[in-house]
Amino acid sequence: MMDWETLLEMRWPKNACDQSGECCRGAAQSTPWKNLLVQAAQGDPTARAFLNQYQPYPSLEAAIAEAPDAVSASQAIADQRGEQEESLIFYRCIYLQGKNKCQIYEDRPALCREFPESPFGAIPKCCGYYPVKQDCQHKIQTLRDELAELKRLQSMLE
Repeated sequence: MMDWETLLEMRWPKNACDQSGECCRGAAQSTPWKNLLVQAAQGDPTARAFLNQYQPYPSLEAAIAEAPDAVSASQAIADQRGEQEESLIFYRCIYLQGKNKCQIYEDRPALCREFPESPFGAIPKCCGYYPVKQDCQHKIQTLRDELAELKRLQSMLE
């Protein structure tokens, strides 16, 4: 299967992070915190890594107060996927301090080093990667339009 960078003829920028901190203050999971604890206890390395770094907000309102753009972006993705927005639980990275300074930046986990993995995830509007997400969405829409036109022309030939 072709990767998105090849298909869209785009490259993900390496250093577009503008240190807004939204990704650190507004991480979302659809798996409840207690379920993540069970998964971690059963040896799930992803659940363990996540819980070693993130703490849940006490409420959606608290998450919105801290990371409104990240919450909005995650809710939009959930809506696109047909998931219940209410199923999202928002978390804050324990290593983010002060004015969006990561206390372990040089040794940050892979989850952070690889953020964002692609333009198809929840990227907040204030994020330095957001313009690339918009460019990708535009290219995808162009490809969809071209495909629809090709199908229309093909049906005329049949």
